Amino acid sequence: MTISRRIIAASAGALVGLMGVAVALAYIGAMLSTVPSLGRLAMLTGAAPTPAGDAAPSWWESFAKGSSEFLADAGKRTHEGILMVTPRDREQLQSHFAALDYALPDISAPDQRLHDVPRLYLRSLPHDLAEGESSLERKRDFVRVMLPLILAGNEKILADRARVEKFAEQVRAGGNLYALNKAWLIQLAAQYGMAEFEPDTGDWQELLRRVDAVPPSLAIAQAALESGWGTSRFAKQGNAVFGQWSWKPGSGLVPAGRNPDAEHEVRRFSQLSESVGAYLTNLNSHKYYGKFRDRRASARAQEKIASGLELVKYLDRYSEEGRKYIDEVRGIIEKNMLHEMDAARLRPVNRTWLASS
Repeated sequence: MTISRRIIAASAGALVGLMGVAVALAYIGAMLSTVPSLGRLAMLTGAAPTPAGDAAPSWWESFAKGSSEFLADAGKRTHEGILMVTPRDREQLQSHFAALDYALPDISAPDQRLHDVPRLYLRSLPHDLAEGESSLERKRDFVRVMLPLILAGNEKILADRARVEKFAEQVRAGGNLYALNKAWLIQLAAQYGMAEFEPDTGDWQELLRRVDAVPPSLAIAQAALESGWGTSRFAKQGNAVFGQWSWKPGSGLVPAGRNPDAEHEVRRFSQLSESVGAYLTNLNSHKYYGKFRDRRASARAQEKIASGLELVKYLDRYSEEGRKYIDEVRGIIEKNMLHEMDAARLRPVNRTWLASS
């Protein structure tokens, strides 16, 4: 065979090979477009459809840059059992609830599965949350949004607490801590308002009194009262569901009826989880809530868990309304049976993801 014939034969073979690859890719693309689970994954991640009239990317761009990255991320989240979403409206929020078989805890139900709630974390509230068909439905939606976020915050705190207990026992037994662990403890203590804490000589009992969970019933009730069940301007525009104040200009939203001489703003957050974290840290660190933490520690010493109805009586400094505020929070817990939320837990995942470091 001459050299020219060999070149022609090689070129023809390469062309046939490329055509085969193209056919295979087209087949894979067709399969991907028809797999039912992909539509569900798009629904769970809150991906919005491309508006009509927009210039659509080429098939190759969609496949190579969009689909692979989306499927990798969505698959990872689904595998971990953790979903972070930003639903555009109540309809999409309801689709998340349905897809995850999300039912609120019912202490009278014999099925323990109802005590598990999915790790569905909303970055922000739907703009039309207040447009539910009934007051009961709107409240239930708000509870289902807030409960996983609060449980996740508590889970993180309890993981840190377990680590603190381990180190405390090690020090009491005369052992030494690694420098890295000491640094972690110092940083954690500062976060909880104990900036002078030293692992070798510090008050471990006080640190453990602070690093502890807050009853979901109490947290949900306060969020409901402070945000109007998620309908306030502060909740919608600043993810501020606990009404926390800030005195740093520009860090929050100015209340409409603020006194002309006042300088406070309602603190703004980039997402709901930050608001929850700041609230938990506030109760666990501020000097106003020392009695709250003492009562919680007393219950724990008796191998009990203090309820939201027990602990709310120590939050008279949370609001300028004092005792009236306590009565309102207690009323929300009782009327809406929020004490049942204290029996909730998040669906299990790999616990190595829950520690702070």
